[in-house]
Parts: sequence; C-alpha cells; structure tokens
Amino acid sequence: MSIIKDLQTISNDKALSFDKKLESLLSIGTEILGLETGIVSNIQGDNYRVLSVITPDNDIPLNATFALPDTYCADVVNSDAVVAYHDIDTVPGASHPCFEKYTLKSYLASPVRVHGEFFGTVNFSSLGSRDTPFTPVEMDYLLLLASWIGNELERQQAISSLNAQKAILEERNSLLHQVTNLAGVGTWELNIDTGALIWSGALKRMLHVHGEKVVKPEDVIKFVVDEDQRNKYVAQFNQMIKTGEDFSYELEVRTDAGEIRWLQSRAHPVMENDRCVKVIGATVDITQQHLDKAILQQKTDMAESALKARGEFLANMSHEIRTPIHGVQGMLEALISTSLNAKQYEYASVAMRSAESLLNIVNDILDFSKIDSGNMSFEESPINLADAIEEQIPMFSKLALEKGIELSVSTKGVEDKTFIADKLRVGQILINLLNNALKFTKEGKVTVETKCTRYGSGRFSVKLIVTDSGIGITEQQQKFIFSPFIQAESSTQRRYGGTGLGLSIVNQIAKHYHGKIEVSSDLGVGARFIVTLMLDDANAGAVAEKASSDNCVYIPSKQELSALKALIVEDNEINQLVIKEQLKEIGIKADLAENGEEAVEKVKGALNGKSPYSIILMDCHMPVMDGLEATKLIRSMGDQARDIPIVALTANALTGDKEKCLKSGMDDFISKPVGVSRLKECIYKHLSKQLVSNENRLKDPA
Repeated sequence: MSIIKDLQTISNDKALSFDKKLESLLSIGTEILGLETGIVSNIQGDNYRVLSVITPDNDIPLNATFALPDTYCADVVNSDAVVAYHDIDTVPGASHPCFEKYTLKSYLASPVRVHGEFFGTVNFSSLGSRDTPFTPVEMDYLLLLASWIGNELERQQAISSLNAQKAILEERNSLLHQVTNLAGVGTWELNIDTGALIWSGALKRMLHVHGEKVVKPEDVIKFVVDEDQRNKYVAQFNQMIKTGEDFSYELEVRTDAGEIRWLQSRAHPVMENDRCVKVIGATVDITQQHLDKAILQQKTDMAESALKARGEFLANMSHEIRTPIHGVQGMLEALISTSLNAKQYEYASVAMRSAESLLNIVNDILDFSKIDSGNMSFEESPINLADAIEEQIPMFSKLALEKGIELSVSTKGVEDKTFIADKLRVGQILINLLNNALKFTKEGKVTVETKCTRYGSGRFSVKLIVTDSGIGITEQQQKFIFSPFIQAESSTQRRYGGTGLGLSIVNQIAKHYHGKIEVSSDLGVGARFIVTLMLDDANAGAVAEKASSDNCVYIPSKQELSALKALIVEDNEINQLVIKEQLKEIGIKADLAENGEEAVEKVKGALNGKSPYSIILMDCHMPVMDGLEATKLIRSMGDQARDIPIVALTANALTGDKEKCLKSGMDDFISKPVGVSRLKECIYKHLSKQLVSNENRLKDPA
C-alpha cells in the first residue's frame, strides 16, 4: 500500500474520528519505519504532552506529560527540522539525556506546524537500533504525515472555534429572545429580494395575530389606522431602503382583535454593496405612554388654567383692594393737610397708619405671589447703599420714639460704596427686618449695622444686620422662620398680626443676590438677623456721577405749573377726587375723563383747540375702553400726541403690568395708592424736558 493512498483512505473515512485517524496513521508509520512507538506531541515551553500514541504494550497514556529536555524532541525544537537517529551509539551518542532515561536507540521526528506556528512533533522511536539509516522515502512519509496532522489540527481548531461561537450565539439568541419577550419587544425581519417577512411571537401577540398566520408585507400597512399616516410610513420606509439610514416611527394601529394601540418601531436596513438586502426591526407597545401623556397634558392644561386664573384673580384683587386704599390714603392725606385740632389730627394719623398697614399686607401677598411664580422683577442699577438705608429710617424713627425704643443705625460699613442692585428690593429687606424688630420689641434697643468685605475682583459680600431686644424666637421656630405663612405661633400671630410672608420675601431676595439670611436668638433676650448679599461694585465714581446727572429733575415755579393742564382718566369717583386734590396741591389744573373712549375724545378736542394736555394720568382698568387701548389711539393721532407724557396710575401691580403699559405707549407706571410727594416727583420728571425747553426759549428768544 502506498503512503499517499494510506493517507487518502484514512482521511476520507468519515466513520473515523480525528483521534482514531491519528492512531491509524501512527500504526501504519510504525510498520513502514520498523519502529515500535509512534507519538504526536504538543510542546509548550519545556512541557511535552502526548496527544496520540501507539506502543507495543500501551504503556503510555494519552495526555501523559514529560520534561522536554529528557526527550529527543528537544533536538527537533532546537533545530526546527527533521531529526533522524537510526543508531544512538553512532549519533548523537549514548550520553544523551533521553537515552540515559528511556534507553531509546532509534528515533525519527518532524516538527508539526499549525497556522504556520510550531505546535509539536510527530515522532517514531524504538528500544533497538536500526541496521541502516532512514531512507528518503521514509523521510518523505514523515513529512507528509506531519503536514497532514498540521492541516487536520487547523481544521479541528476551526471547527471547535465555530462550534464555540455557535454555542455562544445560540445562548445569546436564546437570552435575547427571553429578554425581548419579557420586555414586550416584538422583532421582525424582511427579505427585500424575496419579500419574505418573519414576525416574532411577541409581535404577533402584540397585534393579536394568530401564531400560525403567515404575515405578508402588504398585510402590515393594513394595521395602520390613519390613511395619511399609512402613506407617510410607506414613503419613509421606501426612502430608508434607498438611503440605508435607520427609520424610527410611531403608529396608531388596529389589531386583529379590533383594539386601537400605539406602537413604536425602529427599522435598520442591512446593506451589501450599497444595496439594501434585508431590513430588521424591533417594535414596542407604547399605548400606555400615550395615555399617560394625554393625561399629563390634560393636567398641565388644568394647571396652566389654574395659574392663569390665579394670576387674573390676583390682578383683579390688586385693583379692587388698592383702589379703595388709594381713596382712603388720599383723603386722609388731604384731611391731615387741613386745619385740625390735636384730637382730630391724632385720629387722622391713626387712620393713616392703619391704611399703611393694610397696604403693607397687600404688598406682602402680591410680592409673595410674584416670588412663588418666579416672576418677581429686579431692576438693577447703581445705588449708594448707605443712602438707600438712611432713606428708610425716618418712617421707623417715629414708631421707635412712640414705643420708647432706641433705634441705632450705622452705615459705616458701606459708606462711599456704590453697588449694582435693585434699590426697591434692598429697601424691602430693611423694611421687613425693622418692622419685625420694632413689632416684637417692647423696650430696649434696635440696631442696624452694615459690613462689607471684598470678595474677588469687583465683587463684595455685603451684610445687613438687624438686632433687637425683643421677645426672641424659640429653637423650634427658627427651623421654619423663613418659610411662608408659619413664622409665628398662633398666639403670637393673633397678638402681633402680619401676613407671615415678610421673612420669606427677604429670603428670596437674598437668594436672588446669591446670598442668605441667618438668625440667632435667645427666647426673652432678643434676635439678630444677618442678611448677606453678593453685590457687584458699580465703580462708584463714573457710574454714580452719570446716575446722579440722569436723575436731575427741574423744579418748576408755581407760575409755570399754573400754565399747565393735566387729564385724569379714572372711573372711580373717590380716586377722581383724590387725584384732583393732589394735582391741586401740586399746582396743576386738571380735566377729567371717566373711561378711555372719553379720554381719546378730550385729547383730540384739546389738540384741535391748540391747547394740548401737558400730561395724562391714565388708569388701566376702566369700562367702555381700558387705558392701554386709549393710549394706543392717542399715540396714533400724530407727532404732537406722541410727545404728551402718559403715566399709568393704576392699582395693577403684578408682574407684567408695567411692561404692558410701556408697550402700549405709556411713558411711566405708578401703582396705587400714591401719595402727593411721589406723584409730584413723577410729574416733575416727565415735565422737566418741556419746562426746561420753555425756560431756555424765554432766556434766548432768538
């Protein structure tokens, strides 16, 4: 039997395993070579392991290991070539470690390579020596056998690798199938060439399709409820096949059971040579999400409606409450300016303080509503903080004097410093803190201190500290003192009054300026409030000088004022009387219009009569025509009408009211109630340009 034929016969025998094939080839080798033992080994480092073996007595087991240096195979590794010893006494000599240990006298071996790398050897040996050296034919047989073993080992490794990958893929596919079922994900696959469509069981269950039913591509679009949605889906699907880009979509479908559901699917085109050959996809049922979204939208709409209603209610309440307060304060102010005896003056003063207290409560509620909705406005401008504090003190000095309390104020910490801040909001901080300090102090002292520390370039940490010797605050109450409505215990609230909003407002203002408010107190000893504000330096020199020059107001003479005429646009009779009396005290004559439509006609008549109004005080809420619409119509009458100052004098004081007035064409905004001094300041400001211009013309008639 030829060697090649033996190899071919054994290789093609599909009934034989790889291990049996090796044994058969080794057995034939021992016969051909006349040697007793045949071994296929795997060598790694100094470790020699037997993969296949043929021996006369089967005394070498599979996977037996030997030390490589104790074998002739060490010579194969070193030479990386065929090694042939027909008689050890001749070559390499009886002193070789292998002979000393195993007494083998003849040996023939070849390296076995797998994927081009050294793997081990195929070797034959015998305890007796050969009479003649190994022939070229025997060498060729050994090389053919080594080559076949190497190729077969490569094939076996490839098969093992494929089987391992197959097992991993099967495990992953099984896991993926379980996960998609658990997650309610339906998968599908479309073969573009054959049109074959495969749906997973989860997808069929999602659409109530019978498990045995074969779904075709044309069946899919029939599930889509809306025709426009169906056409759009088909167009986008076809576009995906052309471009190779993923396609994600949501569809309203009707299942085979007639139920309406919402599905979300993602399709991925598989491209080969720039051509789509297959599309795979995953689909989930998002019906509950759509229902939740609809419910959420409904709740959002309800919440927005409620917020809008609340805003309208607050605006209306602001107008309805401020309007009578304006009348009360205006009449009391007018009354106090008349000749009164001591008792009458005392009663009128008490009534005025009550009106101011009522106004403070209204302001607190409105300010809190602005903060609560995130709409509290801040008008930042350069302010001298020391002056701003000093301006607030006179209103508290009288109250402190009446209660026999010492009021001490020190602004040394911020003297000669100008910051960027909202003067009104900083004033609110001091007003609220001093109100509380004086309210809860029966005797002793209330102090106001300031501190200022540079906090980086152009930035300062400013502290306003108000200390009193009042009733103090319990530790428990200090935990909630800056929360709205719950500053005081019920007994304290009944005794001292207030809205419970003041410190909450201070806290929010401090937060706006990246600061905080802190309190320390001992019950019965007093309390100390520290408000920290982070403020930017306004570069006092240039900015303050410019601000001062911008605020310069011309003070007209009585003669100049007597030549002016104002138009009061107001529907409330009491407020008509109040504003008219205030203008009379300022020295300006006034006409009256009870609504916007009447005001437009009066302005038109005054312009036609060449005696235009010098200023218009415009209410916003009025019957027939409101102040905003009236302002727009007046501004549309021409250049002369556009130059008339129009000031909103309104009880509206919510966020956005001022912006609406200015947008309609008004020049300024004052919220009711307004005293004579504030009204005078506003009128002088808006008449300054006109009065200064007239004065210059008189000085220089040319």
